[in-house]
Amino acid sequence: MELTLPKSKKSKKSKLTRYRVTLDVMVDRTICDAPNSWDWKQILEMDGKEQVNEVYVENMGEYFLK
Repeated sequence: MELTLPKSKKSKKSKLTRYRVTLDVMVDRTICDAPNSWDWKQILEMDGKEQVNEVYVENMGEYFLK
């Protein structure tokens, strides 16, 4: 994933906030591909027996780029 920063001529420093997002999911591995090949937009829209149970968002802090 590429890092995209806003282009601003006023300041040479950019501030980013880092987040860690964890999904707790249940899947039937007999009919499901491995998670590294999933379409994540589709995963967030699952419902029924196979669904996203919890989404954890953790603020990892702010970072300043020069």
